Amino acid sequence: ANLTLKNMADAYANPSDQENPYVSPVYGNFSKGFPPTLIQGGTKDILLSDFVRLYQAIDQAGIPVKLDIYEGMPHDFQYILLGTPESNLAISKMNDFLKEYLIK
Repeated sequence: ANLTLKNMADAYANPSDQENPYVSPVYGNFSKGFPPTLIQGGTKDILLSDFVRLYQAIDQAGIPVKLDIYEGMPHDFQYILLGTPESNLAISKMNDFLKEYLIK
């Protein structure tokens, strides 16, 4: 089956709800008080363009944000490929991010 982002979006949520920020954070309100954000994904992730759009929206709002992309990795690679060098690096970067912003 040739799944497209539209097919997946329609399976995930009713088309009339797909611009709800609880369905797609790209449509969120990134006003003052929004937390620092780490976005990780792979170049084989069907949501890669959404990661970039989300990064841009948060960055334009002046919120600290990091975009961390891994070559050849699919969606949720940090967990489905647990133990691989890419997963280990991503998890290490998550830990670093949390230490930077949560541990004072």
